[in-house]
Amino acid sequence: MTERKVKFDGLDGVVSGAAKRGCVIITHGAGRGMDAPLLENTSSGLVELGFMVLRFNFGYMGKRPAPSMGGKNEKPELVSAIEFMKEHGNPILIGKSFGARVSTYVAAERSDIRALVYYGLPIQGMSKNSKPRDWSHLANLSAPMLFITGDKDKLCPMDELEKIQKNITADFKSEVVAGDHSFKPKSEGKAKELCLSWIDELIKV
Repeated sequence: MTERKVKFDGLDGVVSGAAKRGCVIITHGAGRGMDAPLLENTSSGLVELGFMVLRFNFGYMGKRPAPSMGGKNEKPELVSAIEFMKEHGNPILIGKSFGARVSTYVAAERSDIRALVYYGLPIQGMSKNSKPRDWSHLANLSAPMLFITGDKDKLCPMDELEKIQKNITADFKSEVVAGDHSFKPKSEGKAKELCLSWIDELIKV
């Protein structure tokens, strides 16, 4: 897969493929950046399907151990990524965990997002006493969505996810794979295939 390094608004990223069917922006989780194997493999698969893909690191990577509270700093960074790719059409957003959360905030305020895929949406935090976050903004999203969740994901209990999904007015699909928040130990490949097949079916170009 041919990749080229890019910089926009002080952020580092990698662009792969050609935009025959449009463009995709992939955002990473809180702990590991754009080089996470799941994200790299998803990008490769999308390139084969005819998409141009941008993966990038949020600005805190390599500088601070964690992102800003509620994604305050990362939301405008994702907006910058969208503007950077805008010439290639309205983007599909794929987010892993924290990246998925940021995607929901940004998409709720825009009408130019083509679709969203959530790899392990973090409904709540990691501590034992964590309560579900406020996800009422999902009702404002108009783009189709795909939720991919590990059946043992402690950050996304299935009963809480189902409660949140009841408020969604856009089309959505929810898939469950074996594994934890990162689809470990054996379901990363399955999660990727679910993502690719859904996008392939959705975008008829």
